[in-house]
Amino acid sequence: MKKLLVLASALLLSLVSVQSHAGSFRVTPDATVEREGLYGATVFESRYKILVLIPGREITSLKKFHAVLADGLKLPKTYGANFDALYDVLTDPSVIGKNWDITIIGGKDFEHNLGLEKTQAIIDTLNDAQEQDRMNTFMFWM
Repeated sequence: MKKLLVLASALLLSLVSVQSHAGSFRVTPDATVEREGLYGATVFESRYKILVLIPGREITSLKKFHAVLADGLKLPKTYGANFDALYDVLTDPSVIGKNWDITIIGGKDFEHNLGLEKTQAIIDTLNDAQEQDRMNTFMFWM
C-alpha cells in the first residue's frame, strides 16, 4: 500500500509539474518502470522522463546523496560527485538523455542529517540546473 501511495504521489507530482510547462507529456501505463534506487530512493522511468523520489531521512551524507542521484539518473562512472559536476550532468542533455524530476520528501530530516549549509547548496544547485530547461523539475518538500 505504501508503494502504491508513493507511486501515485510521484506520478501526480510529475504530471502537475509537466502541466505547468507549455508542452504536454503522455505516458502509457506500460511505459513507466519503477525501480529501487540506492538507500531507499525510488526511481520511476518512462521513455521521456526519469523521476527520482528521495526520502530525506535516508540521506545521511553528501556521499549518499550523490550516490542516489548517480544511480537513479544512471550517471556515468566519471561523475565527480560534487556540486559543479551535478550541475554539469543535469544541464547536459547528452549525459542523461531524458528530462528529469528530482523530488526530496521529508526535507526537515534531510536538513537535520546534512545541515542547513549543505542542504541549501543542494537546493541552489538543483534550482539552477532546473532553470536551464524548464521541462526538468526539482521539488523540496519539508
